[in-house]
Parts: sequence; structure tokens; C-alpha cells
Amino acid sequence: MFKSVLVIGHFRGIRLEVHISWLIIFVLLLSTMSSGFQRQHPDWTMTTAVLTALVTSLLFFASIVAHELGHSLVAIRRGVPVNAITLFIFGGVAQMTRDPDKANDEFWIAIAGPAVSLILAAAFGLLAALNGEGPAPVPVALGWLATINLAIAIFNMIPGFPLDGGRVLRAAVWKATGDLRKGNAAAYASGRLVAYGLFGLALWNMLLAGNLAGGLWIMLIAWFLLNMTQAQENQFLLRDRLSGVRAQDLADTDVPLVNARSAVETWLQRDVLPSGRRAFLVGDAADRIEGLVSLSDTRKVPQAQWADTTVGEIMTPAERLHHVAPHARVDEVMQLVNQHNLNQVPVMEGGRVSGWIDRQRLLRTIEIHLQVKR
Repeated sequence: MFKSVLVIGHFRGIRLEVHISWLIIFVLLLSTMSSGFQRQHPDWTMTTAVLTALVTSLLFFASIVAHELGHSLVAIRRGVPVNAITLFIFGGVAQMTRDPDKANDEFWIAIAGPAVSLILAAAFGLLAALNGEGPAPVPVALGWLATINLAIAIFNMIPGFPLDGGRVLRAAVWKATGDLRKGNAAAYASGRLVAYGLFGLALWNMLLAGNLAGGLWIMLIAWFLLNMTQAQENQFLLRDRLSGVRAQDLADTDVPLVNARSAVETWLQRDVLPSGRRAFLVGDAADRIEGLVSLSDTRKVPQAQWADTTVGEIMTPAERLHHVAPHARVDEVMQLVNQHNLNQVPVMEGGRVSGWIDRQRLLRTIEIHLQVKR
């Protein structure tokens, strides 16, 4: 199966990923930088220009990772878990499992990325100055890295969501008013304003300045920012509308059970096919759950062995099951489902199952709440 994301490593429990779209910007940057170096330094050979561009490009993307690590490490320190950092065509993003609970946390998490970029700009600039008498490619590459990191810091501090400056604006309004809704409203409005401004700049480049390629790229960035702003606004609206709904309100109390000693063939013929259910909890009673078995688990053994294989041998053990408490918020359930790609989430308390939530039920509830006007 084709994967759009490649894991390149881990740092302090944070997964480092490269999205397939990153290859586009990497190739474009490498090509543009190589030709640019050759024009600016005609005494360089093609090999020197390409190798300098390659090393500089890799250090540039390492700088993007460092920027996102700045956000991530501060987030973790302030109690906001981070799953991964992903490089993609528009840069990088730290995948936090939830938003901060306090305005101060939002501010420090947002400001950390640009702060790292400023530090990198100063460090590369100092190294460029110290290597001024060395081989030309070294100070040239270091000078370019200093400039681009400074540009990243400045661009990200534009007060338009989802840029870091927009998050700082949200934190400031949230802190001043004590109202997260007002902070979000200001951030989303600023995000749209910045996106529309970039659209205008893109049209100016294409129609008046004759810079078609540059204009198209700016338009893509504007489109991305506008879509991200709209997506974040929809998520906040959804969380707000579902704020009073708990896991126990969504749970199906008719939880199907199967004995761990039942043969897989028997379970399929007796339980799955007649009921149309794709998954069952394994155990003798709601307070004696041993695990969960689903149709996908049957792939662990050949069909010819189903009659001689028990459900207990292919199930996911109880200690590895992801579950939620009855009073868990719906957004917590959504986060768990999306984070671990789950189809069923048992609702448990004190080792006893009171129900479960399947993905279809959760999505149906979300759809209904989005359609209800308040």
C-alpha cells in the first residue's frame, strides 16, 4: 500500500515525518538554488553549485524541523502532547493532540518557533562572518541560511492564523478578555485578512509585475492559509457545539461479547454474519473483558485454520485496548479515534465496560450537531 508519509526518525518521543509533497519543494529549491549560485558565482563549477545547493537545502529543512521542535518541546513542557512533526510542501507542522488550556501556554508555544528561527539566523550569520576568508561556497551557504531563517521568523510572526503571529494574537486577546472565543474570533479574522492580502499580492505579481511563477506560489500559500483558518474555525465550532456531550451519551450499551475459547469459524458463523457486527469484546461479562476481536484480526491466520484457532489467539488484549471513561468529552473521543485510527472505542470505568462507541456512530453525531443551528 502506498504511504504518503515517510518516518525519518524520532526525537524525545516525537515522530519526525516527511510528506510526499515535500519532495516537490525540495526539488524546486534545489534546482532554483543551483542555477542561482551559478549565475551569482560564474567561477563555480556545476558540481560545486549543485553540492552547495544540496547541503544548503538540507540544512534549510533541518532549520524547519528545529523551528517546529521549538513549538513541540515547549508544548510538551506545558502539558500538551505532540505526536509528530511533518515536513510538507508548505514547510512543517507540529501535530499537537490538543490545544493549550491557558492563554500563557498558547503564547509561549507559539513564540517558541520564531525564537528558534531567530537564534538560527544569528548563528548562521556569525558563522558566515567567521568563514568570510574560507572557500566561497561555505560563507555563501551560511549567509543564505541566515537570511532565510530570519525571513521565516518574520513571516511567521505576521498576525494571521494559523501563522505563529496569529496564535500570539489569539493568546493576547484571550489573556486580555479571559474569553477563548474572542481570542479565536480575532485570530480567525486576522487569518482571513492575511490570506486575502496575499491573494491581492499574488494578482499584482501576475498581472502587473509579470512574475507569473512567484504570483502562483503566493496564491498557493494564501489558499493554504485560508483553508487552514477555515478548518480550525470549523473544529472550534464543532467542539463548542459538542461541549456538553459525553462519551456515555454516545455509547451503545448493547455491547456484543464472545467467549475467548470460541473458534474463529464459530464466531463468524454464529455471531458476525447474523448480526452484521464487525467487532466484539472478548469475555464472559462486562466486568471480565479480556480483549477485542474484529474482522481484520481474522487476517492473522489463514482461513483454513479458522476452525482450529480461538478468538483469544487473534484478539487485541485488554491491556492494549484504547478506551475512554463515561464522562470523557466528545473531542477526547474524536482525538483517540483519529490518533490511533480506531473503529471502536470501549467506554470503561473501574475495569467494567458500560458501552462502546463505533466510528460511524461518532461521525453521525458530529454530522447532526453541525446541521443543528444554535
